[in-house]
Amino acid sequence: MSMAIIDIFPKICKLFPGATGVFLQIGMVLVSYYHTLSENVVINTSFEEARGLEKFANVLLMPTQYLCEGKTVSFNGQEFELKQRFQYQTKKRVYSPIAITFFTPGILLGCTVKGIALFNHEVKVRHIALKAHFSSTKVLSNLKKFQALGIDTADWREGEACIPQGYKRRPGDENNLAPDKEALVEISNLFSKARIPFWVDCGTCIGAYRHGGVIPWDNDLDLSILVDDFQNAKNVLKNLDSKKFASQDWSSRGRPGSYIRVYVKESQNHIDIYCNDIDPTKKTITYIVAHLNSNFMAEDWKERERTQMSPIPFDVVFPLKKGIFDGIEVPVPNKTARFIQYKYGPNINPPRIYDEETGKYEKDLTHPYWNVPLAH
Repeated sequence: MSMAIIDIFPKICKLFPGATGVFLQIGMVLVSYYHTLSENVVINTSFEEARGLEKFANVLLMPTQYLCEGKTVSFNGQEFELKQRFQYQTKKRVYSPIAITFFTPGILLGCTVKGIALFNHEVKVRHIALKAHFSSTKVLSNLKKFQALGIDTADWREGEACIPQGYKRRPGDENNLAPDKEALVEISNLFSKARIPFWVDCGTCIGAYRHGGVIPWDNDLDLSILVDDFQNAKNVLKNLDSKKFASQDWSSRGRPGSYIRVYVKESQNHIDIYCNDIDPTKKTITYIVAHLNSNFMAEDWKERERTQMSPIPFDVVFPLKKGIFDGIEVPVPNKTARFIQYKYGPNINPPRIYDEETGKYEKDLTHPYWNVPLAH
């Protein structure tokens, strides 16, 4: 995809609103297909000790593994070590078209040959063990590590209450994103049981602070964790009901282990789970924008995300408070208003105010929100 097309895409969507839905539907199908391939241990992994047919299959699967961030795997009989099979920092414009061209014949022939290779007992045992590794729900607690850094990891469920500001919403709007909030409950229970520190972030945090629930015009839910807990979060999310939800690794190739999304099948929305870097010297955390350097993201989007990358002191976030989000107990940053200001600036009042007479949300055009890229 050329940079010209990437830059003009947001403009097309503004001129033809219906195009956005079409692009999103097509995009979600492709993304779902991508995750199916990237998470397949047979298709998207290449053991270093592979020989014969297995090694030949991995050669045939190179186009697929290049496009799906394939992994090389070393196995000592007990532990696995996974690394990216390819480097993406250079020659992407050369290798990507080649991989796309040979993708279909490569995957058809590669899967056939690898399927035959799996009849070998040793090859089969290695792949079964790798699949079990990927299916692990094991958690290695980082609480002591966080505490040693000066992060107060006290249980948010026993913390101080965050009282919403009481901004009114149109009756019924508290029911928006109901399936997503069902997922929020499940994720919250899993993270709390595993003692993974997490908090509501972005619009979800703002909604908890202003309304005690979802922002009426919001279209998704957002959570944050510390980056050290990425694998722990990824593991426990495997316990979600697969008939309702799908946990997906949306990290970029340039910043692996930094971004999880939970797909809510009923609403076809995603719950974003962001990661935050820790600076132990400055005692701050910083939101990681996983796709900040992606050629496929609009510059307006990147500009908006950069505004949220200010380092935030530990004590602004921790210890976490107990907030309410449309009847759901959720963890919110300790100094909630200050946290939101770090991300969105000093004016954290709503850019739209509910008018009971008209039954509409009227824009406050003096609010700085309307100067933010992609505001709507």
